[in-house]
Amino acid sequence: DCSSLTSVTIPNSVTSIGSHAFCNCSSLTSVTIGESVTSIGDYTFYRCSSLTSVTIGENVTSIGSHAFYDCSSLTSVTIGESVTSIGSYAFYRCYSLTSVTIGESVTSIGGFAFFYCTSLTSITIPNSVTSIESMAFEYCSSLTSVTIGESVTSIGDYAFNGCDQLYDIYCH
Repeated sequence: DCSSLTSVTIPNSVTSIGSHAFCNCSSLTSVTIGESVTSIGDYTFYRCSSLTSVTIGENVTSIGSHAFYDCSSLTSVTIGESVTSIGSYAFYRCYSLTSVTIGESVTSIGGFAFFYCTSLTSITIPNSVTSIESMAFEYCSSLTSVTIGESVTSIGDYAFNGCDQLYDIYCH
């Protein structure tokens, strides 16, 4: 609830960011996460409504549930090559999110992970992903194209429900 905090640089000496660390920091616009950070906890940037960009370090292996929940100004996210799981509700209601790059180590996309990301137009799910949980991309109403990697063995209920513009689904 540090409503005046505008930017954060997390140095390389930090290895983890705990749950709720920057929760409700409504003026926070940019975050750079150091290369030693291996995990982003649950609710870490929950409702940071001014956050526009995030750089996730190459050594982060997990993004906790609700980590970027309701970050309504967030426009793009690059998820590093070491991340193996994207938690439930991780990017829930990130209305401005237009671009997501998912690294080749991600094996699971949690339930509601990108729910209601209404500006997201396309997504490529890499070959490393084996499961897309329920409602992961539900109500992504601008989503027109999805590429699903060859390792996906399960897609949960309503994963793409409400994606009214989704016309192209490519499965490998």
